[in-house]
Amino acid sequence: MSTFLTLLMAPFERIAFARIFLRCITALLYVSLTACSFFSQDISDLGPTLADLPDPVIPEQLEPVAVVSRDEVEAMYLSALAVAEDIEVRQKIKIRLADIAMARGEDLQIASDTGGQFFDQTISMYDQLIQLQQAQKGEVDERLLYRVSKAYALDARMDESDAALEKLIAQNPNSSFAAEAQFRRAEQAFSYQDYSAAYTLYGAVVDIGDQTPFYLNALYMQGWALFKQDQYLASLNPFHLVMDKILPTNSNPESLSKSQQSLVADTLKVLGFAYSYIDGPASIATFTKTHGERDYTHLIYRQLGGLYVENKRYYDAANTYEAFIQEYPNSDFNPEFADTAIAVYLKGGFDKEILPAKETYIQRFGLASLYWQERTPAQRERYSATLESYLDEVSSYYHAQAQTLVAAQTQYANKQLKKQPASPVPSFVKAAGYYDEMLRSFPNHPRVPELTFLMAEALHDAGALTRAVVAYEQVAYEYLDPQRGASAGYAAILTLDQLLEAEQAVNDSAGNEAASSALNQLKLQRINSAISFADYYPADERAVAVLTNAAERLYSDGNKEQAIVIATRLTQWQPQQAPALQKTAWLVLAHSLYELERFSEAEASYRTALALLSDGDKDRAPVTDRIAASMYKQAEQNIADNQLPEAVDRLLSIASVAPDSTISVNAQYDAANHLMTLKDWSRAEKVLLDFQRQYPEHELHKTITPKLAVLYQETEQWGKAAAQLESMSSSESDPETRRSALYLSAELYRKSGSQAFAEKTYRAYIKRYPVPFDLALEARVQLLEMAKTHGTLRKQEALMQELITVDAKAGGARTTRSTYLAAQSQTYFAGKDLAQFESIRLRAPIKKTLKAKRKAMDKALKSYKTVIDYGVAEFATQANHRIGEVYANLYDNLLNSERPKGLDELTMEQYEIMLEEQAYPFKGKAVDMLTINAERSWDGFYDEWVKESFSALAKLLPARYGKEETVIEVSRGVR
Repeated sequence: MSTFLTLLMAPFERIAFARIFLRCITALLYVSLTACSFFSQDISDLGPTLADLPDPVIPEQLEPVAVVSRDEVEAMYLSALAVAEDIEVRQKIKIRLADIAMARGEDLQIASDTGGQFFDQTISMYDQLIQLQQAQKGEVDERLLYRVSKAYALDARMDESDAALEKLIAQNPNSSFAAEAQFRRAEQAFSYQDYSAAYTLYGAVVDIGDQTPFYLNALYMQGWALFKQDQYLASLNPFHLVMDKILPTNSNPESLSKSQQSLVADTLKVLGFAYSYIDGPASIATFTKTHGERDYTHLIYRQLGGLYVENKRYYDAANTYEAFIQEYPNSDFNPEFADTAIAVYLKGGFDKEILPAKETYIQRFGLASLYWQERTPAQRERYSATLESYLDEVSSYYHAQAQTLVAAQTQYANKQLKKQPASPVPSFVKAAGYYDEMLRSFPNHPRVPELTFLMAEALHDAGALTRAVVAYEQVAYEYLDPQRGASAGYAAILTLDQLLEAEQAVNDSAGNEAASSALNQLKLQRINSAISFADYYPADERAVAVLTNAAERLYSDGNKEQAIVIATRLTQWQPQQAPALQKTAWLVLAHSLYELERFSEAEASYRTALALLSDGDKDRAPVTDRIAASMYKQAEQNIADNQLPEAVDRLLSIASVAPDSTISVNAQYDAANHLMTLKDWSRAEKVLLDFQRQYPEHELHKTITPKLAVLYQETEQWGKAAAQLESMSSSESDPETRRSALYLSAELYRKSGSQAFAEKTYRAYIKRYPVPFDLALEARVQLLEMAKTHGTLRKQEALMQELITVDAKAGGARTTRSTYLAAQSQTYFAGKDLAQFESIRLRAPIKKTLKAKRKAMDKALKSYKTVIDYGVAEFATQANHRIGEVYANLYDNLLNSERPKGLDELTMEQYEIMLEEQAYPFKGKAVDMLTINAERSWDGFYDEWVKESFSALAKLLPARYGKEETVIEVSRGVR
């Protein structure tokens, strides 16, 4: 039983306990000649003791030591006493005999089960000695007083024991037994509940100083003396002094002896009571502020908290631990106290306090706290297990709470609950936060993959999708968790889909046509995550579908090269994937190859994909078209490489794959063009005619006729070419094309020798297209030329008259060409008038024929003047010359006209003179017109008719114009 419990006993119980205690002490005393005192004090002046013996020497041969009993020793002392005469010697022998009696009494007391008095003889013997010393010396040896006091105490005769001690102290205040004596007196007073006297007596022991072995006990009991008087506050100081003595600053509590540990425990208990009676933890803080900090303060708080728990004052206990943490936020004991407070709440049934307390624990001592940062790994290790446990419990709690709220929301949505539950998001956020802290706090924890997965789930349900993806992918691809890896990898993909959908909505709402950088980054991340899933978990039933989707996304995002890699991998997947996924893989591969202009590989891939499609598959027609397109593109590459024959063959072969496709139609058309380029007219004609026959409604149909027209021209099939062009003149939508085709048709008809078709076509052209004027004019010219070859003069003259008429009516459209043609035609008609004039011969009577001649002359002159008015030099010089010829002809005809018959010589002479007079003016006019023509040479113009004019003038005026030119040759060879 501890001293602490002893002090709490009633006085009579303490007395009984003291007797038992003394008996135990007596049994432990060594019975010897030294007769040790209660506290091992020797009476050194009563003779030599064991301490006076010389140092033992080990003999060379060990001899057995004889065992001597106490009775034998006592008998020897009695024998010595019987023969001793010296007073001092006799006194010392009696003391030894009294000590032996003391030892015997102690043995009897220990062996007794009934109690009683065992030291009467001993007391009697000590009393005789005391009386003898008092009589002989006037004073008593303090050691005898001490021993008799002890004997009284062992027999529970406390008053007599106290009297002996009091006498000892009175006789010798500085006695070495003073401290013990005072202490025993204090104990006696305390046992009689005289706490005031006890306090004073304990104080006397304390005043002696800490060199006495009773010092700590005296301090301790001094505190108790005050405590028993309800002076709790006053009792704190001595109790704290005991603690200060045993546990000074920077001491190690683990180095204490058992007795010290016991005293510390008892002192803490009474301090716990004292502080609980004052003001609990607040009074501890007050005392500390007044008397200074102690290293053992935490022990007091712990003791007080424990006391409250024993008394079922759970809130007070928890508040005590909390008070210490608040007072000493950086103490190494805080995690222990916080944990103990939580245990108190649990023991007291205060469930609502437990979760907040655990969260507070995490906040105070967890990874994010300053407390954690300031601790060494070894210090953290002391409370890591608790922190880990609380993180696990709190995270699990909030996760479960959130899931419960989700279920409740579902019930509410289904009308199964009337009150709308709270949002689960905050709980998911908290759960994720605690999972994260646990992972960061214990990165080597065996449950890291599981906890990371749970964190990812909580983050996802909290809407923190980006962080959820990171966590999912950690589980799947960093930890490679065999239990959750595949699920985590797939969850990451689904979460990225959600992020993509949200980012796409943001992008669309912003009105961005192009994807934002964030959206593109998410797309790439989603694809990479899918590829990783297939790489790490190929056996998962979702792997093929995920990878197929990644290939599709790569293609859609324009990453064709990577799409080819993934799609190729899918086409080689073992075991073979489902037909629908095979189809998608081959199509992605084919599309990507096609868009990268790898058309030969694309064609092969499309053909493989086509083989996977049923007859009713909606993709069959598009895939067929893509095969055709791939072939078409290969033909284009052939063309670029100047391989036209190969290109033509490939283009024509498309019809066997996709006969009704647009590409096939275009391919046939292009093949025809390339055949024309190759001048393979026969094949080109066949392809063009086939196209014309097969696709009468196709938009390219109308271009076949011009191509055939060209082809027929190239092969000199003029009639066929003309027919095609004539067809174009009515079928082409472009008016200009129709006009040109009609004109060219007429030309080719003429070229083919089909004069009737040519004339008909030229006439149709003139009628339909009077404009442009120049081409309509040329059509008339062509008609005129054909008329000259195969037509009548009447038709020719009609056409020439038409040329004159259209020129006259052309107005602003009149051209040099039309004027020329009109002047030419007018010259023709003037020539006819000239011939008519020249055909009339002057006969007698001259008057009659001269009138007809003059009329014909006027008509010819008018015609030639009209020619001159056109201003065409070529025909103007001719007209001028002809006019001069007209006048010269009339002059000559007059002079050489038939003379009237029957005139006499005089009359004839007069007639001659009269003719000359009438003819001469015409000669002058002739010379004038011819001179005008001849003078054109002065301006550098010299043609046939200028030359003819010079010749005519030479005849009319030989003296002037009939001279021969002399040519002088000059050599410039030598200078």
